[in-house]
Amino acid sequence: MARTRRKKKRTHVPDSEDPSKKGQPKSFVFRRGRHGALLRDLEKDLRKLMAPNTATALKESKRNQLKDFVHVAGPLGVTHFLILTATHNASYLRVAKTPRGPTLTMRIHEYSLIRDVVAAQQRPRIPQAMWLGPPLVVMNNFGGEEQMKLAAVTFQNLFPAINVQTTRLSACQRVLLLDYNKETQRISMRHFSIAVAPSGVSKNLKQLLARKALPDLGKAADVAEFLTRSGYGSESEGEEAEQSRVELPPEAGARPGARQSRVRLFEVGPRLELEIVKVEEGLCDGRVLFHKYQQRSKEEADAQQADFDAKEALREKRRKEQEANVARKQADLKRKAQAVAEAEAAKRGGKWQKGWWEQPAERGEGGGGGRDDDDDDVEWYRREVGEEPEDTVGLKSSSRGGGGGRGRGRGRGGGRGGGPGRERQDGGGGRGRGGRSGRGGRGGSGPKMTVRVKGASGFGGGQKRK
Repeated sequence: MARTRRKKKRTHVPDSEDPSKKGQPKSFVFRRGRHGALLRDLEKDLRKLMAPNTATALKESKRNQLKDFVHVAGPLGVTHFLILTATHNASYLRVAKTPRGPTLTMRIHEYSLIRDVVAAQQRPRIPQAMWLGPPLVVMNNFGGEEQMKLAAVTFQNLFPAINVQTTRLSACQRVLLLDYNKETQRISMRHFSIAVAPSGVSKNLKQLLARKALPDLGKAADVAEFLTRSGYGSESEGEEAEQSRVELPPEAGARPGARQSRVRLFEVGPRLELEIVKVEEGLCDGRVLFHKYQQRSKEEADAQQADFDAKEALREKRRKEQEANVARKQADLKRKAQAVAEAEAAKRGGKWQKGWWEQPAERGEGGGGGRDDDDDDVEWYRREVGEEPEDTVGLKSSSRGGGGGRGRGRGRGGGRGGGPGRERQDGGGGRGRGGRSGRGGRGGSGPKMTVRVKGASGFGGGQKRK
């Protein structure tokens, strides 16, 4: 059996981002206020409506403030907030554009949940695959007044735009209908699922096309008997108008063999009756652009604008002061750090030097000691007491020959070795060898003599040798 060559998968290379999904609007749906818990079920249904470009598992608490959501909205790419609030008199839905507004405040006159709408239907249709794509938005009678134009733009920007050339028909499974009634000044929001059924054929043939498995034809003599038998349908199964019949490809959900198909809508919910009562320029604050129950004169509007401009000027002034203070503090810290660096450089002679713990032990020659004066115990005793120490065992002294440390030493003539050494009788000049700390110094020439060295630090006791 031939071996197949394994194909290497470039798992380390990230997938290229779809340009059609770039910049898609995302939303947060949450409740605020003291009585917001009354709208918990409506909040869940609105999150389903806004799926998949919304945080379905968002958790908020009473301690969270609006600025907390604003701070996390930027890194997550959230563009809109849907805020539900409730009072003793009514419930409200605020749709805000992050991070700087505007904000539409709408009063909820009536609403029905998804479970209420589904319970009222005999044959509801809610496939789970329809939540994987955003709904289509259809608006009617939005125009004329300024607040309605702003509402139309806001609702359009809540959902991603569709490209007719690249959008797959199989992905269009939901539709959101927004209808504005000028008489009642209310917006009706309805949510439907889209279904495709064959059209232009008999009821028996529809059932045959709708089945995935073949029917039981054991009692029929011919297939024509199954297709031509009489049957009665319900009144709701009558043929729709000619405008509802379309020709769809099989990928759009059309049954194979059906020449024409009809599009049917099944309401899913939620269902809301909204009324715009207030439009604000900022994110839940700022200048009021429209108010349904408060009409302001030109003088009042000018006074409000002047007050808003004064607040903005004060905010800008404080922002500049804060930036100046931050810059000044950073300059002070930089100047102090530079002064410290210059002081350290001057202390080290302008060059970088190793610390005392990094420097190797020095070795002197010719009677030069490698110890400081503070480490010379014998000299300190002479200077403080004024007498020679009687017992120099354990005392430090810098008067060793050649600055040597403890150990055996050997000297000739005037040279002395460091540490417990041995005595040697010899003539002439010579070289003294110190202990482990350094070499001994050179001794001068002299006559033969016998030197007895005592056992002390720098004057080591030893044996006499001639």
